[in-house]
Amino acid sequence: MARTRVYRFSVSMASPIGSLGGPPARGRCPLLPTGAAPFDRVPCSKQTMMTLLHVICGTFVLVVAPAALVVRKGGRWHRRWGTAFMLAMSVVLFTAGFMWQPKGHIFLFALALVSGYLIFNGYRILARRRRPRADALDDGIDVAAAGMTVVAGLWLIAIAASAGTDLMRSLAPIMAGLGVVAIAFALNDVRGVFGPRTRVGPLIAHLGAMIAAYISAVTAFIVINAHGVPMELRWLVPIGIGTLVITGYSLPYRIPETVRAKVRARFTGIRRVPVSEGPLEPRPTARVEPTSTPSS
Repeated sequence: MARTRVYRFSVSMASPIGSLGGPPARGRCPLLPTGAAPFDRVPCSKQTMMTLLHVICGTFVLVVAPAALVVRKGGRWHRRWGTAFMLAMSVVLFTAGFMWQPKGHIFLFALALVSGYLIFNGYRILARRRRPRADALDDGIDVAAAGMTVVAGLWLIAIAASAGTDLMRSLAPIMAGLGVVAIAFALNDVRGVFGPRTRVGPLIAHLGAMIAAYISAVTAFIVINAHGVPMELRWLVPIGIGTLVITGYSLPYRIPETVRAKVRARFTGIRRVPVSEGPLEPRPTARVEPTSTPSS
């Protein structure tokens, strides 16, 4: 007769996950082993399962996003890692809703809306680029998502203006700045929907949106785990470094090709003619006439 393994644990509100809120519950949790602390003290509730899923997918996000950045853009592995990052980030944002409710941090919900829009926007930018003709329904969905993000940005600004606790007053400038950035992303996307379709513009916007979404994940990880570091630095340091990364990736695309060709030729000695200048004319080669020997 086959033996059936039963996962058993007790409930303790002193556990890190149990302290997030919600009533204690007893039950069987198939994701946790038995007999190893602190798993034997974790309550098997819906919130616990969502927290575990949030942590697993969040850890995967932290690893897979750099993999998508270092490979060739537009290649097979870039698309694969990017799709995995988008799906895992979607799960992280969904499960985050089960974590902010018990603590009452409503601003986390607004930040989750903005992060979700960055993922959606990064995907939709390339989808609009690939479609053969304009689509009113697709454009309407993009504009509606941008409008929701503008509301979330204004919400963050309002939260910063009405901060009532010492923690929120210290974070008020950061919340207001994130609200302004969210509104700027949304308005720029609306301009991309109705503006001219260019080759470089979508690439910069796609990289900026995806890296900004990754910054939000890194910031959340540091805010939760960087104990002993002032709260303001936990927010400002990853945001500042991420801004420099976005600038570094997008700056080469903003420089005209003629300028890049001159800089490349100056430092490498290799001159690549931009497409606008047309192909190089082949250099004339000296024709060697065959020498004839005088006949005797």
